Amino acid sequence: MLCKKTTVTYIIICLYYLLSGIEYAVILPTLNNYLLSLGADKFFIGLVMSAFSLTGLLSAPLYGRFTDKTGSTKATVIFSNLFEIGGNFMYFVATSPLMVLGSRLIAGLGSGSGSSIFGMISRSTTKENRTAAFSQLMTLRQLGLIVGPACNLFLRKMDFYIGPFHVSADTVPGLFMALLWFLHELLMIFCYHELPQAAELKNKQAGLVNSDSGDDIDVVVPSSDASQSWSVVFKDLLREEVIVCLAVTFTVMFAQTGIETLLTPLTLQFFNWGELANSIFFCVAGVIIILSFIILIKLSKCVADRQMLIVGMAVMCCLYVVFLFFVIFAVQEPVGTTWVMAIFVFHSVVLVFILPFVWVPQTSIYSKVTNEKTQAFNQGIRLLIMGVGQILGPLWAASLLNNLKIMASVNLTVVFLVTIMVTASYKRLDTSEDSMIEPDEKTPLIRNGSVSINA
Repeated sequence: MLCKKTTVTYIIICLYYLLSGIEYAVILPTLNNYLLSLGADKFFIGLVMSAFSLTGLLSAPLYGRFTDKTGSTKATVIFSNLFEIGGNFMYFVATSPLMVLGSRLIAGLGSGSGSSIFGMISRSTTKENRTAAFSQLMTLRQLGLIVGPACNLFLRKMDFYIGPFHVSADTVPGLFMALLWFLHELLMIFCYHELPQAAELKNKQAGLVNSDSGDDIDVVVPSSDASQSWSVVFKDLLREEVIVCLAVTFTVMFAQTGIETLLTPLTLQFFNWGELANSIFFCVAGVIIILSFIILIKLSKCVADRQMLIVGMAVMCCLYVVFLFFVIFAVQEPVGTTWVMAIFVFHSVVLVFILPFVWVPQTSIYSKVTNEKTQAFNQGIRLLIMGVGQILGPLWAASLLNNLKIMASVNLTVVFLVTIMVTASYKRLDTSEDSMIEPDEKTPLIRNGSVSINA
C-alpha cells in the first residue's frame, strides 16, 4: 500500500515539472503576436516574460518557509496551483497588454511552489539517490519544452467562440494550460500523499517502526521551532559551501539565459536562419539535454556530485573561451561560412550537453550541505537566486547585442571566477556521510578540522 501511494505521488510530482515545461513552450511562441494584436509596444514582451520569473522567485522562499513549518507539501502546491489556473485563464480572456502582464504575474506566483517540492524530495530521498531524483525531475521539464511545441501544432488551428471569448491561436494557450493545471489540482487533492522522510522510510523497511496497514504515509510532522529559528537558517546559508552552490546557480542561469537570448539574432546574422531552422535547432537541443540528463542519472551512482560539478565548470570555461574567439572572428566572415557554422554547432552541442552536469550536482550538493529541517525554504532561496540570474541574463545579453566581445569577456570572467571558487572549496563540497555535520545554533560558521578529499 505504501509503495503504491509513493508511486502515485511521484507521478503527480513529475506531472508538475512536465506541465511547467509545457507552459513555457506553449505560451512563448504566440506571446509576441498576442501582445501586438492588443496594441502593445515591442518592448512589452520582455516585461511580460520577466513578470512571470519575478513573482516566481519572490514567492519561492515564502512557499518554502510555509512547507518547512507545516510539513505539508500538498497544501502548498494545491494553493499555488490556484494562481496557475487563475493566471492562465486571465491570459485567455485578456483584452489589453496590461491584463496579459497581470496574468503572467499571477501565474508566476504559482511557479514558486517548486521550492516546496525540491525540499520534499531532499527530505524523502537518501543522499545516494538524490542526484538521480533531481535529474529525473529536470528531465521532465525539458521534455515539456519539447512536448509544448507539439501541442501548438493543433492549438494554432483553434478559431471559435465560447460565449464572448474568442478561442484563437493567440488566446488558446491560456485556456489549455488552465485546464491542465486544473486537472493537476484534482490529482493533488484526491491522489497526492505526503512522502515519509528518508530516515523514517529506512526504519519502516528495516522493521523498526510498527506499521500494520501502511496507511500512515500521510502523517505530517512539522520541524521543531529550534531547528527553524532565523538565526539557524541564516547561519546555515552563510557557510562557504552554501555560498559556492548559490554562486554556481546564479552564474549558470545568468550565462545560459544570456546565450539563449542571443541565439536567434546570432543565427540570423551568421546563417540567415528563419523560424523553422531555429525551431529545429531548439528541438535538437532539447533532445540532447534529455540524453545528457539520462546519462547523468546513471553516472550519479558511481561519480560524486563535486567531481561532476568541477568537471562541468571546467568545460564551461573552455566553451566560453571558444565563444569569445568565435564572436571576435565570426563577425568578419560572410553569411553561411562553413567554419563559422562548424564552431557554432560544436559550441552549442557541447554547452547543451554539459549544462546538466553543472546544474544537477550543484542542486544536489546544496540540498545535502544545508539543514534538512529547512530544505523547502533553502530551495526557495536557491530558486530566488536562480530567478535573479534568469532576469538579469537576458537583459545583459540584449544590451550588448552590438558589442558581443564585451559580453563574452564578462561572461567568461564570471564563469572562471566561480570555477575557482568551486576548486578552492572542493573539500567542503564533500557530501559523504562522515563529512557532514548538521548545523545548529552551536555549529561554528567556519568548521575546523580536515575533510577527506576522497570523493
